[in-house]
Amino acid sequence: MKIKLVLVILSIIFSNYTHSTERPVFNKKTDLLIAQFDSKPDPDDIHAQAALGSMLLHKDLKSVNYFVVAGAVGIQDGSFIDSSKLLKLAFGNKWTNAHQDWDGAVSCITKKVLRTLKKGGKVWVQEAGQSNITADWIAEVLKVIPESKVKSNVIVVQHSKWNEDHATVSDLDYVKQKTNYFQIDDGNRAYGAKKGNRGPHLTPEYRAKDSKWITLAKEISNKKVGRLWIEADHIITKKFPNKFPHVWSYIHYDGVDYSDCVENWWIFNIGALADTHTKFWDKYILN
Repeated sequence: MKIKLVLVILSIIFSNYTHSTERPVFNKKTDLLIAQFDSKPDPDDIHAQAALGSMLLHKDLKSVNYFVVAGAVGIQDGSFIDSSKLLKLAFGNKWTNAHQDWDGAVSCITKKVLRTLKKGGKVWVQEAGQSNITADWIAEVLKVIPESKVKSNVIVVQHSKWNEDHATVSDLDYVKQKTNYFQIDDGNRAYGAKKGNRGPHLTPEYRAKDSKWITLAKEISNKKVGRLWIEADHIITKKFPNKFPHVWSYIHYDGVDYSDCVENWWIFNIGALADTHTKFWDKYILN
């Protein structure tokens, strides 16, 4: 009996381990992307919104079903950066503002998640913020959908230890327990760098210090893409007229920082097509 019990325990541990590390695949025909941005207090989320909007305009990703959330915050200090005009330009009416109406946002997300899961699709969460709001809508979804189905079909992707450290601990633990949670490498670090290594899932560095990149984006002949970056730059300049003060962000140097979009790169399994900043800019901004 003791041997059988040990084998059962080992089987459960192994099952949980493989479940949490096995690489799922995004299906554009059935799946839903929930892109959740905290936008508090750093402006990198504004660049990430413009970058994701640019990606979704590309022919490879135009058919993706998505919904965007602003104000997906945790316990961090600082002020929320409103980017409503950018969100409208990039995503039309496919977004909600949790900063203005948290409960309304939770309700809206829940309805979209339930619709996808009931049809047999998967829900992928770009956690470009903290897990507090994810925990709230997961709790609502679990009132309708069995735990095993949520665990298998809600995939939460997080690249940032800072985001995890600024979530309510109980909410983060709950999300890790109830969903298929993936910690991928930090998008502020070079591909395969030791610093920012968070496990087996390597990511590109999606930022660049040179000011030429934002200039190229704003002057691009593709007006739809250009408008996103013009508005993103306007929002940041208005919020920080003397430049963003913190030197750890490349935005301080008039560069670009859209590190949260490594989660999109991983979710959409883009791989070598955009595994550097230059490749990303060539494919989704300049092309």
